[in-house]
Amino acid sequence: MANIWDDVAASWDLNPESNDLANKAFESLQELVDLKGLHILDFGCGTGLLSEKMAPLAKDIVALDSSEAMIEQLDKKELKNVEPVVDMLSRGLAAMHPAFRAQFDLVVASSVCNYLNNYSDIADIVFSLLDPGSYFVHWDTLSDDSSEGGISMAHANQVLTSVGFQTVDISTPFSVGSEKIIMVVARK
Repeated sequence: MANIWDDVAASWDLNPESNDLANKAFESLQELVDLKGLHILDFGCGTGLLSEKMAPLAKDIVALDSSEAMIEQLDKKELKNVEPVVDMLSRGLAAMHPAFRAQFDLVVASSVCNYLNNYSDIADIVFSLLDPGSYFVHWDTLSDDSSEGGISMAHANQVLTSVGFQTVDISTPFSVGSEKIIMVVARK
């Protein structure tokens, strides 16, 4: 999958819909949680459009993406409190990489989970990375049946409650282009 994203990395920040999603995701996140001083994981960070918005408020951000070219674009932004990591989220990475030594206060993923073949496994790993009371927030294209290109509300709720999240709140706070965006807020 990384090769697909490598091909679009150089032009990603020029895409109005990419910027629109990052702006709206950031606005909706700020309504939910005070980012000041938080240790955040931006899972599937891409070129760091969301990390760039969170960085002035956060204590620090681990920006994880499987696309080396996307991380190269993030590096050009020179965000001092953002540690870029090129890898796939896995139990091995979480156990071995120094950036994952401390639990996170918040994990965010913007337009990531709908592309995962193993959403349930990833949700379980994210759960293990969070402090109690902390949040996993993700935004994805809304789908009625979790077909490719989207996540249904029922599927997101089922997966996140099954891995142990105490509460799962799901809404469709905005659209990007013609796509309705689902915002999933899971609290450990």
